[in-house]
Amino acid sequence: MAAAFNKLIHLSSLSPGSEDAKARITRIRRSLISFLDRQEEELIRRQKEIAASRQVVFQLLAEHAEADTADQHRGARRLEGREVIQSFIRTMAETCTSEVAVFATGGGQPAESLDAAKPLDSAVLKRGVSVRYVYLDSVRNDGATTAYAQWLTQQGGQVRTVPHLPTRLLIYDRSLAIVPVNPQVADAAVLALEDVGVVSALQALFERTWDHSSPLGEDRTRDSHGLTAQDRAVLELLARGLTDEMIARKLAVSVRTVRRMTAGLMNRLNASSRFQAGVLAVARGWVRG
Repeated sequence: MAAAFNKLIHLSSLSPGSEDAKARITRIRRSLISFLDRQEEELIRRQKEIAASRQVVFQLLAEHAEADTADQHRGARRLEGREVIQSFIRTMAETCTSEVAVFATGGGQPAESLDAAKPLDSAVLKRGVSVRYVYLDSVRNDGATTAYAQWLTQQGGQVRTVPHLPTRLLIYDRSLAIVPVNPQVADAAVLALEDVGVVSALQALFERTWDHSSPLGEDRTRDSHGLTAQDRAVLELLARGLTDEMIARKLAVSVRTVRRMTAGLMNRLNASSRFQAGVLAVARGWVRG
């Protein structure tokens, strides 16, 4: 995209000798704005396609979970209600033999969730089972969750963080995965998946996220552009057209924090809008398009 910008500027600069510098700059500015408008229209079109695809996927999952007999043959079970779900998780924790992998969404975890998880994690680790957690970066600001993560590490577990996570996820022994039916209400209903292809795909997602995460106790480093992983996440989400409120939910931080970060990034990019900041970041190679 950077090459396209340069080419556009070059082509716009070709003008009769009588055109003064001010008029040429004005024409270049209009050309760039027109380019950004076309990019924004394309992005909106792609967002609508993604939203439609997401709706189809969730509809298929819901239909997949409605027929209990068919679900069992396909390797999926629907579990509803906090007590039922927690009972199933306790059973899996008691019977797993090699590995537990967890995406813990939502930033700082509720005290009751930490209290419920601690005896299970303790028993699993004492049996020599590998336990890996990925939290959001924002948990670094939550004392209770940070203390739990430190305890987990002391017991032999591994904890890392990333700016944002796709969904809450538990995988046991690389053979059974638990995902929420509705990510917005993760403890209302879940699917327990045993289909080899599905679980393998979710495990691959976990491994890819793990490879790009940072150990909890490690200082958050900046890349060659002076950006933290959270800065890059904000820019990527801005380029996708997300609002401050949506970004805040994904990163589990306050809207005020997102606005502060956005203002700083816009200033660095000399961008006049949030969306333009995202597009310019992609054009300059700061983030992936």
